[in-house]
Amino acid sequence: MVLKDVGAVTPFGIIQTDITIENGKIAEIFHTHNKGKDCTGMLAFPGFIDTHIHGGFGTEYSAPKERFDGGLTGEAHYGVTGVCCTVRCLPVDETVAAIKNIVREYKRKPSGARIEGIHLEGPFVSPDYSGSMNVKDMVDPDPEILQEFYDASHGLLKIITVAPELKGADALILKAKELGITVSMGHTGADKQQALHAYLLGARQFTHTFNACAQFHHRSPNAVGFALTKPDIKCEAICDLVHLDLLTVRLIFAAKGDDFINMISDSGVFAGMGDGDFVVAGQRRHVKDGICTLDNGRIAGSCFTLYHGVRNLLKAGFDPMRVWKAACHNPAETLRISHRAGMLLEKRAADICVLDRNYNIALTMIGGDVYEERIN
Repeated sequence: MVLKDVGAVTPFGIIQTDITIENGKIAEIFHTHNKGKDCTGMLAFPGFIDTHIHGGFGTEYSAPKERFDGGLTGEAHYGVTGVCCTVRCLPVDETVAAIKNIVREYKRKPSGARIEGIHLEGPFVSPDYSGSMNVKDMVDPDPEILQEFYDASHGLLKIITVAPELKGADALILKAKELGITVSMGHTGADKQQALHAYLLGARQFTHTFNACAQFHHRSPNAVGFALTKPDIKCEAICDLVHLDLLTVRLIFAAKGDDFINMISDSGVFAGMGDGDFVVAGQRRHVKDGICTLDNGRIAGSCFTLYHGVRNLLKAGFDPMRVWKAACHNPAETLRISHRAGMLLEKRAADICVLDRNYNIALTMIGGDVYEERIN
């Protein structure tokens, strides 16, 4: 297959060129051909990589026994080629069961987006900033429990969200660093000094910035203010324009530059399912007009894929190169897969998402297998 006259978003800039796909790989980028699929005016990104995703299309990654084909295939249709399956706050034994199920699915290699890791959003978070998670399942950080999680993951555990003000957080952060797990401060009431302390121990990320945390105040910036102003802390951003106003997204980009933002979906099982009522973790969740809420009106996860965040920012005038960094390259670096994912380069797997002039999906493929095609 040849994608002809497409704007390839590469590490070297946006290059108008042809992309040749052979045997599941990108065979050529910087050559022209007489024939191919006409992609004039379109942009080709490497596949999007979602480092914070609880599920979608009826699939939940926190389930103890569930096949992920539906969710992973649904993501593939929207250009998401890699996911870090995110486990919500559960009792310790149920967390272990969820981890083991993700490992089983990873080994089974279902169709669709690739499983690139596990992100534990609990249970070591603050009950005061629980968001939509169950407070009863939260426990103080414990390095022995973390070791149990890591052993169950067979090395797939890549990210863990921790509230650094909790008793035991210091030892847990040090243990996570020893195991090579990224520590993400989140669901936290930590002040700037507690955040600094966690940073000095090894915390280098902030979970869904501005959501489920002590808020920034001009005299009390708290952990979120520390994360935004510390150059080498990577900040997650939910760009569905429900969790964050567009101006707030611009603020995060302005603070962090191009290299220290991970766009995420934080999507739930209900993403891609349309309006309706769902039960997650024993809680009723109501989805209407793209917003998911609990009975009390609190937002409870995103209804959109990472692609929808990409489209939002491109339509708002963001430079495609900045969006590429935040949705492809930076997440690949977080998951330590940037040697094979997150960039359009020759000899790499043909994980590609082509967007038309209006930033709608024109074509998606993973390893050369086409999941969506709307090119005439």
